Parts: sequence; structure tokens; C-alpha cells
Amino acid sequence: MSKTDAPLDRRSDPQGAARRDFLARFFHDLATPLSAVSLHLEGADRRVRRGQDPTEPLGIAREELSRAFVLYEQARELLLSEPGLEESFPFDALVAETAARADGQIRVEGRTGSRVKGDRRALSEALSALLANALEASDASAVAVRVEKSEARVRARVANPGRFSGEPESLFSPRVAGKGKKWGMGLPSARLHAVAAGGTVSIRQEEDRVVSTLELPEETA
Repeated sequence: MSKTDAPLDRRSDPQGAARRDFLARFFHDLATPLSAVSLHLEGADRRVRRGQDPTEPLGIAREELSRAFVLYEQARELLLSEPGLEESFPFDALVAETAARADGQIRVEGRTGSRVKGDRRALSEALSALLANALEASDASAVAVRVEKSEARVRARVANPGRFSGEPESLFSPRVAGKGKKWGMGLPSARLHAVAAGGTVSIRQEEDRVVSTLELPEETA
């Protein structure tokens, strides 16, 4: 096998790996409403052949098709959007400003004194998605953000009381999850934005709290 034929290592191509992971999740989720459309159209056809009213299955098929188009448009916009301007900026300021916009009651603790480099708007959107996820599950007064630094990496850890009903990774799929909440493209796009800046986004259970983390490389002089 030639070098060009060998599969790409996630460590050597993190952006490519993240996009492939997103596409795998997206196409899996897109297949769900499309399968429902097919199923209910068949049901409508059977009703017509029996001389029955096909209104109900046709209505459900229409709703599922609408959902599929929404998912498609969201993914298309995300994947075809032009990358923003890369700039250097203080990480602590990014976190404080984003938390204040999300809800003025959110506590921000700690300080790194570090700068990071990337698309500031996209990284703010990534952190906003983590905050929105926490605020959906808890009151703002129970949500805390802590910034920290270790080994030339900086982190914003968003914590809220709660427990997962399923696997944390399932939240990175653009589908309806947990109690009927629509996660949309918030968390999937957050992961793509972070990876584009050399970072990561993760969600994990820590005792009785859910912790979402945006991690980025510290800018070196």
C-alpha cells in the first residue's frame, strides 16, 4: 500500500477526522426522517388503494421531509461557510465576554493570562454552544465556568448539575435527543470550530455534574 493509499491518522489530520466524524453522524441522522418519509408514503399509498383517507400518513411524511431539509440546510451552511479571520486574542477575555452574553448570572472562575490564535467569532460560538447546553439542563445560577492552563493548553470548563441518560458522544449528533430537545448543529459545529484552531471539545460526567470543555493550544511567542 502506498503512503497516499494509507488511511489518515487522526493525530496527523485532526480536521479531516473531525469532518468525517461529523458527516458520519449527519448522514445517519438524515436517514432517520427520510426512512420515515418512505414508510409513511407507502402507508398513504395503501390507504388510497383501499379507498381510505391518506391525509394522516401524508401529513407525517411532510413533517419528516421538512425535518430532513432543515438538517440538510444546517449541515450545508456549516460545511460550506468560509473560514473567518485568524487572529491572536486573550483567552480569558473570550470566555468572560461569551459567558456574559449567554447569561449575566454565569460565574467565571480562574485566570490563565494566555493568548490563543484562531477565528474569534467561531470559537465564541463554540463556547456559546457549551453554555447553551448547560443552560438547557440547569438554572444559570448553577452553571459555572472555570478557565485553567496546563502544558501550553488552556481550557474553559463549563459545569452544571446533572447526569446523562445516554452516552455523552451522542450529543454531538444533529438529532433530537433527551426529553425531545433539539440539539441541532450547536455541539457538532463547536467541535469543528475547536479542531480548526488546534483544539478539542468534549463532554463528560464528573460525579454529579456534567462538564463540557473547550480546550485550545496556548499561543507561543
